[in-house]
Amino acid sequence: MALSVPGTIAFRSDARRLALGALNGDLTLWDTTSPARPRRFGRLRQGRNIVTATWNPAASDLLATASTDGLVVIWRLPADQPAERLAQWAGPARRPAHAGWAANGRHVFSVTADGYATAWEVQRGRLIGQAAVTGGHPVAGAHCRGREIVVVTRNGWARVWDPGRPPEPWIRLTDAPVSTCTWSDRFLLVAGEKGHVAFFDAGFRELRTLRVGRSGPRAIACTDDYLAALFPGGVTIAVDMRGELMWKTDFGLRNGGSIAVAEDLIAAGDSTRPLIGLIATGACVEAA
Repeated sequence: MALSVPGTIAFRSDARRLALGALNGDLTLWDTTSPARPRRFGRLRQGRNIVTATWNPAASDLLATASTDGLVVIWRLPADQPAERLAQWAGPARRPAHAGWAANGRHVFSVTADGYATAWEVQRGRLIGQAAVTGGHPVAGAHCRGREIVVVTRNGWARVWDPGRPPEPWIRLTDAPVSTCTWSDRFLLVAGEKGHVAFFDAGFRELRTLRVGRSGPRAIACTDDYLAALFPGGVTIAVDMRGELMWKTDFGLRNGGSIAVAEDLIAAGDSTRPLIGLIATGACVEAA
């Protein structure tokens, strides 16, 4: 999940590239091929401030970003070459909270904090839909299910929207307030403000609930084997799928910050430099 700068962090699925929000609203780009020595290779600037970023699931050199003025940009980031701005669209003139890809990378979307969603078809560069998906209810997260956009609200509801059609009926996920949520390849994970994380399948059936703390985490990230949670104050923990604590550490995130996972690694960053660790142990990767 992407948070507001300087909490924006996006780890490419192959763990070889990372995008990290900076204090001035730029997005720094890092080569993490050698996790022990992340190397900054670029910087993106857009609109007033970049607030969210996400890698294309099908084309590894494409990154989508959204800025506080509603502008959504698609960048091509070829190896060892300057970033290329491929396309841009103006969404609603208010701050987006989330952005993502849908339809296996053929569509891109943004969602504002009050649930107004906009979607575009990338190849033709055309708007394919806009909708007030949550009717003003604050949003905890948004992701795709095929070509559909799934929006989760802070008060525990989810709503599915297929661009070009009206949003579908509301789905109750939890009675508890939601602090954050995220998605893995298999699960929707919803974290409550009392420290519980519920796992749902693609049909929104609850599969299990794990206790990760006494309060709601600020960010969560998940692999098939581990769940990592970042709490206010900077402490990060990981549990296995039985809820057993694997490790607890403080990555020193003092400027907002967030976490992301890819392959067997966890990335943590605030506004300066990312730290790359092993998701199984939490230990930072050491230089050989």
